[in-house]
Amino acid sequence: MNTIKNSEEIKILYDELWNKLQEHDEIYVKKVLKNCLVKLDKAQSKDSIPDMLKSLFKKPMFWIGLISVIVMVPIIFTLFIWISLLIE
Repeated sequence: MNTIKNSEEIKILYDELWNKLQEHDEIYVKKVLKNCLVKLDKAQSKDSIPDMLKSLFKKPMFWIGLISVIVMVPIIFTLFIWISLLIE
């Protein structure tokens, strides 16, 4: 990963961003800057597999799906056996 040193282009972009942010109220600027920081953190964590797994384990849909599979497999197996015995 390349780090930025003394890039004039980046300084110009930073100054332009700062000037545009000064035209808005403080609440909006805080919201925009926090959103940018979150996006930067996500961009850095996309490369990390442990971070990806941590975020996966924090999602409730993962746990709902996992529990559903764990519960449904024995239920389906039991129903299959039960129906087989009834038919016999």
